[in-house]
Amino acid sequence: MKKELVSIILSTYNGEKYIKTQLESVIAQSYKNIEIVIVDDFSIDNTVSIIKKYLSKHPNINLYEASSNLGYIKNFERGVKLAKGEFISFADQDDYWLPLKTEKLMKAIGNSDVVYCDSELVDSNLNSLGKNMSTGHNFISSSNPINFTIKNCVSGHAMLFRKSLLGNKFKFPELIPHDWWISFLATSRNGVCFFNETLVKYRIHENNIIAGEGHQKKDKQLKNLERKQRIKCFCEALPNNITIKRIHKSYQNNSLLNRVKRVLVFTKNVNELFIISDRSKLKKFFYSYSMFFKIR
Repeated sequence: MKKELVSIILSTYNGEKYIKTQLESVIAQSYKNIEIVIVDDFSIDNTVSIIKKYLSKHPNINLYEASSNLGYIKNFERGVKLAKGEFISFADQDDYWLPLKTEKLMKAIGNSDVVYCDSELVDSNLNSLGKNMSTGHNFISSSNPINFTIKNCVSGHAMLFRKSLLGNKFKFPELIPHDWWISFLATSRNGVCFFNETLVKYRIHENNIIAGEGHQKKDKQLKNLERKQRIKCFCEALPNNITIKRIHKSYQNNSLLNRVKRVLVFTKNVNELFIISDRSKLKKFFYSYSMFFKIR
């Protein structure tokens, strides 16, 4: 039985310190029918020269260099457009994939549109930090888009998805992480499946998303803009979903009426909206009531 082609999209930007280790872990995947699509986001260090040393030895590696810096979301978007596989995985330049990652996710996806695994948090030298991505969260399988409206637990580096999920529309919305958008779309179609094994070592260092910009304090106005934009896009994708439509309307402005509407819709759907959170039921209700003063 012929195995389907998997496109592994590796996004790089000034990653000379870690790219060799990650690229070799991707090359070493036990699932062999893969193409490695490397999209470099205008690196100014030695990243590209390191990658080019692999091209002649590995014909399934293709390198595409950007002429200007696009940012990580648009760079992955570019990779999706270039991918030829029926299935797609995203790879960050500084992680390390266990050899069976692709093979196990391909076996686990079944009829779902997205499957994802857990990841071990490690330091810059790949030493374990004693916790996983799932620590403090409920990693779930779901076919309910409400579960992914306010919170996301599917990281791009841990997912494998069907390219057909996106149809011919490969453009990712601005201000929404690409992995969140894909996961949300999947829950409204054939679902998201959690494969409960740890198949990635995720480095925590000063320059990656979680340890770097992910922990930087954003301006409150920018946060609200991103949240409003996310709900707007979700509403446009599923215009007939009553709950998302009500959340979208309550986010329009901070009038007294909309504040009350927010509290009502959040308290009514508290279990679905916060299923990923490991907070107690009491804390989830308290958080719902806090929507009177803010948006999430």
